[in-house]
Amino acid sequence: MKTRFFKILLPLLGLNLILFGLAACAGTGIVQATDTNTAVSLPQVEHDTQETAVSANALTLNYPRLGMWWPDTEEQPLDDIARYDWVILGDWETDVITPLKTINPDLILLNSTNACELGYDPDPDAPSWANEARDIPAEWFLTQVGAELTQPVDDSETLFHVTAITATDGVEIYPLFVVSDTAVIEGESVFIQAVDEAAKTLTVQRGYARPASAHSAGTRIAAHISFWPGSWLLNLSTMSPTGTISDTIGPERWGDYNARAGIALLDNSGWDGLLIDRADPDESWLIGSSTARTIDPDQSNTLLTDYSAFDAAWNDGLRQYEQAIRDAVGLDRIIFVNWGMANTDLLNGNNFEGFPGDDTTAYGRSWHETVFGPTANGSYFDWMAQAQQPNLTMIETYEDDSGADPSGDGSYDNPCADPNFVPNYRKMRFGLATTLLNDGFFSYEINTNGHGSLCLLWFDEYDNAGQGRGYLGQPLGPAYRPAGIALGENLLQGGDFESQSDLDLWDLWADDGYAATVALSPEASSGNSSARINVTQSQGTDWQISFDFQPVEVISGTEYTLSFWAKADQNRPISAWAQQMQAPWESYLGFGDELNLTTEWQQYELSATASGSDALAGFSFGLGQAVGSVWLDDVQLRQGSSDVWRRDYAGGAVLINATAVPQTIDLGGEFQKINGTQAPDINDGSTITQVDLPSHDGIILLRQLDEQAYLPLVIAQ
Repeated sequence: MKTRFFKILLPLLGLNLILFGLAACAGTGIVQATDTNTAVSLPQVEHDTQETAVSANALTLNYPRLGMWWPDTEEQPLDDIARYDWVILGDWETDVITPLKTINPDLILLNSTNACELGYDPDPDAPSWANEARDIPAEWFLTQVGAELTQPVDDSETLFHVTAITATDGVEIYPLFVVSDTAVIEGESVFIQAVDEAAKTLTVQRGYARPASAHSAGTRIAAHISFWPGSWLLNLSTMSPTGTISDTIGPERWGDYNARAGIALLDNSGWDGLLIDRADPDESWLIGSSTARTIDPDQSNTLLTDYSAFDAAWNDGLRQYEQAIRDAVGLDRIIFVNWGMANTDLLNGNNFEGFPGDDTTAYGRSWHETVFGPTANGSYFDWMAQAQQPNLTMIETYEDDSGADPSGDGSYDNPCADPNFVPNYRKMRFGLATTLLNDGFFSYEINTNGHGSLCLLWFDEYDNAGQGRGYLGQPLGPAYRPAGIALGENLLQGGDFESQSDLDLWDLWADDGYAATVALSPEASSGNSSARINVTQSQGTDWQISFDFQPVEVISGTEYTLSFWAKADQNRPISAWAQQMQAPWESYLGFGDELNLTTEWQQYELSATASGSDALAGFSFGLGQAVGSVWLDDVQLRQGSSDVWRRDYAGGAVLINATAVPQTIDLGGEFQKINGTQAPDINDGSTITQVDLPSHDGIILLRQLDEQAYLPLVIAQ
């Protein structure tokens, strides 16, 4: 979910820097959906009146709308780059602003920064832009729990004696240092070559990317945290110690300094705004990654067992950082984020990177949940409804989902370099059709490790096979489910909980050390009552309190849709699954890792495909994560999926089949397929009245020419 590193030449303080939720989504994220011709509706959000209100200058661009991340302006033709509606570049490319805007005067150009990562390069001959972490105060790095030196060292000693090699919470033992870690000690970083637990010593390579110096006994040493190859994490949280990089300004946190750096990137009026990469909340997700065994946000060498305070402090710091940039650059500059925290009152949209993936999900979150919600940090539809104008919210789909360093050595074998390369046209159509269900922008790129610089892919669907950009014109209304897409009967009896006899069809179970009760409640999403589960004792594991219905028949390879309404007395997760109800307790259906409930009623809809067959399976909600009350209503589990969607435009229509089986859709009139060359089996120019859509595919259709009510937007070439 992270993007490639890039250099930003920053004049601020004479340094060259590489710069790459307090507020969860405020809306309810409710999706009203039935089997026939139902438009998607989302509630309007009222932001805190004390927050910045960004001016609403909505874009009037025709569709499809396209963006591109980091093309190579030295190697790729500027005419090709200028075909997009907006483009992300870096501060080292200011010389192409005028040429690009001469080609396309309406082109939106974003400079780019990063909320919390800096690049490093241990090569002593590396250029300054490649080793931007060199002069950063040690207090600003986000580190793991560390130790202190027990003996002083000069600037060449390679054996460090430390107070501890491990830490424990009484249950698990955590290594503080492992071979191949990099560790920060004052103004120096070192590479860990060997760890001797018995002797409590570290053998290190000195001056690794940051210069060697002498250190006294008692000096803290701690492993850096890294996620993107060749980068270290900076501590954006309000728990970060302060450090001094400017004697004029004095002690400050990383977020304060980084905000000033971001503001300086918009000194050139040719930039329309700024991308902030890595603007995601709740950074404790780093725990469990290859270089984050622990997190020590205040550098106190204290082992945490609960990271909720750190997440809250991170979200506070991220909010303050974005607020500072908005306050400084004003209301007319764009601030766009990648997988960002839903500070939609400050931001001009969010990037859904790597979605839809090869498995159609977004990092384990289902297609439906990512598009329509509800999600803790805002679905695609949430961001389209709530972000500030101009709203650049984008779906960015990758040909290759393998990530930043699939080879393990930092290199990347670019498939687009092969003259016989054929893109995954189905995956592109699926991503583009998903985007066109609302008003966002789309980008199809090779990989996160290189983005547009790897290849500027262009498709028949982008310009009607060369006929001109903007050929779909404007939408005629919201997305809706076409008629005829039906689900099977509800497999969960009593799920509306309208009576005690309904509730009696369900069982509540709690393991040792857990406790919960269930009763009817007059608070309901519909009807007269719901089920209220009150968890009074918890040790944090979801399945150890379950609310179950059985039997449920599941058939291997068959798709099922779970829908229900829920709320809680505080924001909290629950889980849902179907499984074998006896040893070996095989799992058949999993509906994501966790679902996030809020204090407001929300409808949840999720699909999953059964991995096994069992006529006597059981369906379960897992509620053991936390104490408190959960309300459930209108619980349904049905065979099939109704995620077939259509949106009509002045120049045509877009249809998408997000289900696991092919669908035949009656169009209600004649439409014409694009007459293309790239995928002639799909875009053959034929006139049709119905369309057969394979699983996880989409298509753009054209209205007959005499029905078109648009003028194509053609960008000068």
